[in-house]
Parts: sequence; structure tokens; C-alpha cells
Amino acid sequence: MGVNGSGKTTTAAKLASIIKNSGKSVVLGACDTFRAAANEQIKTWAERLGVYLVASSHGADSAAVAWDAFQAAKSRGADFLILDTAGRLHNKENLMNELAKIRRVLEKNDPSAPQNSIIVVDGSLGSNSIEQARAFDKAFGLSGMIITKLDGTSKGGALAGIFRQLKLPILYIGLGEKPEDLQKFDAKAYANSIFGLDEN
Repeated sequence: MGVNGSGKTTTAAKLASIIKNSGKSVVLGACDTFRAAANEQIKTWAERLGVYLVASSHGADSAAVAWDAFQAAKSRGADFLILDTAGRLHNKENLMNELAKIRRVLEKNDPSAPQNSIIVVDGSLGSNSIEQARAFDKAFGLSGMIITKLDGTSKGGALAGIFRQLKLPILYIGLGEKPEDLQKFDAKAYANSIFGLDEN
């Protein structure tokens, strides 16, 4: 989840690629039914990666797609289900309520779901990203963050500030458009690349 333009759909596809390459199975759920091009974007990724996708038409109920995707993942015996939700401004209450509905649908299928609730944050936005993440955490409950658009060293301060304020684990960082550009976050390696620290 996250705001418009943070890279959620691309990140969902990259995560699916990582999972598939690890030998596990994954289903993608296209719950961004708000943006007309979103289905085509994630469909293209799913076909490229050879990953099963559950989608619906533009304007469909995103929670219904989440339900269908969960059922598909269960019937296929998939190891993972990744839901790509619509981008939304953190201060739009009706759209944040839609996220809460998706959560309720997942909990009906599995009381422990969702096992992970990840916000995708544009690392170039700085302090505004902190406010966004706080709002999403309040509405949905977050378990971690993925910081995108960190292909420049000047953006290191944004990442540090986000972590310091929210105390949420940074799971991955996005450094480019290709699947392999989504990398597990290593604090020591990142600090070394930004500040030129030695590895000790």
C-alpha cells in the first residue's frame, strides 16, 4: 500500500519475482481497481514473470478482488499472496476505509491475515513520507516498509528519518526498474554507500 506514484505495482511484481526465483509459488491480486492502467500494468508483469494473477474490471470492489485472490491462492496451494492496492492520499478518509475493508476480508478467510502489511514509500519525498506512513499505520497497521527511488546517494537522509520516526523495519529498497533492483535492506552496507564508512 501507499500513495500514488510510490511504485507499489512495480514493487509487488518485483517481490513476486523474488519469491518465484526462491522456488516458492505466489499469486498476485490486482486490488488497484481505481486506476484504469493498473490492471494492464500488473497483468504485463504477471505474464512476464509467469505468475498467476487475479484481477477484475476497472471500478470493481477492491475487497472483492482480495477475497477472490485469497481463494485462488488457497485452492492453488500457493505459498504467498501479494495484493497490490490502489494508491491513495493518506488524508482521504473514504479511501483509507477501503483499505480497512480489504483487511476485514482477509481476516474472514484467515484470522491471522494479513501476515505482512507493507507500505511502499518514495524515498525522495522526505518528511512527507513519514506523515503518510503514520496515517497508513493507523488505518491498517504496518509490519514493514519498502523504500523506492533510492538510486541517488542524496536520498539517504530520507530513509534514516523515516526509520527513526516510525521504528518500522525497512525490508527492501528499490534502486531501479528491473526485478533485481529490489534489494534486501542492509543498514551497514547502505551507510557505507552513503557516508563512505568502512565495513567495521
